[in-house]
Amino acid sequence: DAALPLFKTALKANPKIEQFWLSYIDALIKEKHFDNAKQVLEQAKKHGVDAARLNSLKVQLSLQTQKPNTARVSPPQELLNGLLEHYQNGRFSDAEKLSVEITQDFPQHQFAWKVLGAVLGATGRKSEAVYTNQTAVQLAPQDADAHYNLGNTLKELGRLDEAEASYNQAIALKPDDANAHYNLGNTLKELRRLDEALSSHNQAIALKPDYADAHYNLGSTLKELGRLDEAEASYNQAIALKPDLAEAHYNLGFVLKELGRLHKSEASYTQAIALKPDLAEAHSNLGVVLKELGRLDEALASHNQAITSKPDLAEAHINLGNTLKELGRLDEALASYSQAIELKPGLAEAHYNLGNTLQDLGRLDEAISNFDLVKGRVAFAQSLQCLYMNEDYSEFDKRLESIANVDQTNIRVAALSAFSAHQRKKKDFYPFCTNPLNFIMVKNLDDFTSNTGNLIEGILKEASDFQLVWERRTTKFGFQGGPEVFENPNKAIANLESIIFQAVDGYYQNFKFEKNAFIKLWPKKSKLVGWYNRLVKNGHQTSHIHDSGWLSGVVYLKTVDSLDSDHGAIEFGLHGYDFPIIDENFPTKIHRPERGDIVLFPSSLFHRTIPFNHDVERCVIAFDLKPV
Repeated sequence: DAALPLFKTALKANPKIEQFWLSYIDALIKEKHFDNAKQVLEQAKKHGVDAARLNSLKVQLSLQTQKPNTARVSPPQELLNGLLEHYQNGRFSDAEKLSVEITQDFPQHQFAWKVLGAVLGATGRKSEAVYTNQTAVQLAPQDADAHYNLGNTLKELGRLDEAEASYNQAIALKPDDANAHYNLGNTLKELRRLDEALSSHNQAIALKPDYADAHYNLGSTLKELGRLDEAEASYNQAIALKPDLAEAHYNLGFVLKELGRLHKSEASYTQAIALKPDLAEAHSNLGVVLKELGRLDEALASHNQAITSKPDLAEAHINLGNTLKELGRLDEALASYSQAIELKPGLAEAHYNLGNTLQDLGRLDEAISNFDLVKGRVAFAQSLQCLYMNEDYSEFDKRLESIANVDQTNIRVAALSAFSAHQRKKKDFYPFCTNPLNFIMVKNLDDFTSNTGNLIEGILKEASDFQLVWERRTTKFGFQGGPEVFENPNKAIANLESIIFQAVDGYYQNFKFEKNAFIKLWPKKSKLVGWYNRLVKNGHQTSHIHDSGWLSGVVYLKTVDSLDSDHGAIEFGLHGYDFPIIDENFPTKIHRPERGDIVLFPSSLFHRTIPFNHDVERCVIAFDLKPV
């Protein structure tokens, strides 16, 4: 009763808002103010409120006020058959008219209410469908299908907690209903209760093993949980059962890319497009993969096709900008990022990439403005870098001091701070690892196994199956794979993984009394992410850091026999990423690797491979220890 005056006031102030009429009438019915409800219904009709929506309220009112037909409890079977025929043949207008008539004459008979709810749902009138489906449930509380139908309607309206309750009631009444378990899983996924969603999808599959959509949604939930190998298996099972399910091919493409299997990812996206040519997201993501593969012109074509299919897809404009930037067409890249922002104001990725491009163009103040809008850790580091490049040392120091008090583990900031401190002859106030060159450790596989030769040959044999890309990222004159080395490794690489963890433990024990954040905040849980790299003649890697790692390392499988030269050696230093140099005498360290060497160092330390001109291969497995 307390809400009724509020509804009435709102309606009086805004009689043209249809929802106010509907909410007020609904409240009157629920509070059993039936006469008032009838009067307001008539007023709403005169104000032009949608007749179909009012009709749903009328039948709700009729259920409460009309006496059942005493001559007959149920409508004639021929009438029910006719109603079902109308619905099954898609004659929704006829079905709605007849179901309303039946519910008015036989308000206690549930079937017509169920059909009316289905018709209202099928014709997009979800709110009205809720009322009729609730009535169907009230009339037959033991009807599992009625609870299921109500759950579907509530889910489509975004009323997820209520939908969950309806699906659970349907399952309690009919435990073997695979569809109810499936839709409960979808609802739980939307509620971000992913582990519970997994359980429901698995139950649906247990009841109906050939349920392709359940396998697909199980894959999507596993993907969100980061369990990519299992997600891949689920998507493949969905495709085996339903080969024309374009969305499964599309999501499989995403998972394969994340696993570093770019050629297979390309094939999946291509198949998704063949099945659904206007799937803009597939065109856009295919373009991302083609860019990773170095096929930039094809990537451009894919991004442009995505934009043609869906001009308001902001992510496609971002991806187009990324490819244009890679091609050096910076002004066009700016335009693409700006278009993405116009479509989605505040889109962090667009502002970040726009900032990067403005930085490349030397428009540092504009770059800083865009990075500051993003407010992420990487963007903060980029702002700091622009301030350093702009020689705005006052603001640089101010920001550096502020972040040192709240976040001591930003790898990019640590790298820049160490270099700036050396160049400006100041103390490095960022506490992650102020003297990273002192934290390099070299071990060898011989320290952990007596069969180094056999182990390396086994690793190289297993590594031959990795998909490699020519000149990927910092690699020049060479091939690099994706971060898949330790994903379900075979015997030799599994042995290597165990050895690396032993080496990492030894590294920590060696430095454990150091006072910097790198050691003091050593991650309690971590995982190893590795990739295979093969350089050929003139091969090298430009100076870089691993900003998503904590501790980085390299295992040398094939090395360059450079005699007294540094060809093929690894050089560590404080400089990288085109930081402006004030004092060229910054410190470096060079290690000439031998076969089997394991080199460990902080992820914030710049390193590069010195080019070699020998006609040989240099093969390594690089890795990061990443906090979990």
